[in-house]
Amino acid sequence: MMNLSAIREAIHIRRAELDEQERVRHFLIEAADWMEAKGIGQWRREQFTTKLIHSYFVEREVYIAEVAGEPAGMFTLQRGDADYWQHLNDEQYVYLHRLTVSSRFRSIGLGPAMLKWAEQYAERQGSKGLRLDCMADLLPLNRFYQQHNFRYMGTHNVSGKLANLYEKLPPARNHEIRLQYFTANDYEQLIQWSGDAEFLMQWSGPQWHYPLDIADLDAYLQDANHPLHSDRLIYTAVDRTSNRAVGHIALTRMDREHRSARLSRVLVGDHEARGKGYGRQMIQEALRIGFDTLGMHRITLGVLDYNTQAKSLYKSIGFQQDGLMRDALYQNNQYYNLCEMSMLEEEWHTSRLAEIL
Repeated sequence: MMNLSAIREAIHIRRAELDEQERVRHFLIEAADWMEAKGIGQWRREQFTTKLIHSYFVEREVYIAEVAGEPAGMFTLQRGDADYWQHLNDEQYVYLHRLTVSSRFRSIGLGPAMLKWAEQYAERQGSKGLRLDCMADLLPLNRFYQQHNFRYMGTHNVSGKLANLYEKLPPARNHEIRLQYFTANDYEQLIQWSGDAEFLMQWSGPQWHYPLDIADLDAYLQDANHPLHSDRLIYTAVDRTSNRAVGHIALTRMDREHRSARLSRVLVGDHEARGKGYGRQMIQEALRIGFDTLGMHRITLGVLDYNTQAKSLYKSIGFQQDGLMRDALYQNNQYYNLCEMSMLEEEWHTSRLAEIL
């Protein structure tokens, strides 16, 4: 039996032939049955009719991935995707759909290999890049795409289902980050980073008490990370070159009626990660998500008044001070003032335009 490295080297991706429609249909029906068994309502076997599969060959490009000559997965590519991307649709991008791996070939890295091939194909075609979508409530699948450097671009209602939209990031330069959903797998790292009682309050506020524990994080994560239903989106920041977790950040108190949210629990992890610009990138990417994709009008934050370094960073990004809450927090027999800051959408767009110019 080939080892994992040899299997990956044996992956070959080719354009499907017209007489392989039934093979493609089998891939999709197998995936739909697996989803139904797992209680996932994304695909149903009855939707993959012969007529639908034929339309893929007419309207898209269909590709099959082989491992050592055996068909193991498939996906489709197309220019433009008005159904899912709606007003964001741009036919200068390549759009990926129906990424599917046969059950016999899971856990060998075939999915990432197909994503990489599609990215390179989009580049060869001279397109702006690669885009795809994912059902919003499938959190592990959303995180999978985030881990492969796809960034969230919005959520659209498509035939009664909410789809998250993702766009492949350009190649990483040194010390560039991505945000990916915070999960229980990140608990241990955040607890290690949390520090002593004073530092914990400095970056997380008064809601958590020292020492930070799993019960706190379970409550924090419950019902989070749905862009249109949750009141908070929680992220781990990862260095894209090393794939090393470097920080934590959240958008909380999301009020869609009044279009406001709060930037919370901003933390650059260990000391080696500090001073490299990670904090600024984390904040700017969270603001991009809040303003550009979720349509927020106002994003606020609170920072302890003595934390002059953090206040200076927030001001340089474009936050304005709203006021000072005197003696707002109590620790070590002492009260501390809390500086309240905010940014409005027009200030965000002005700051982004200034960066471009």
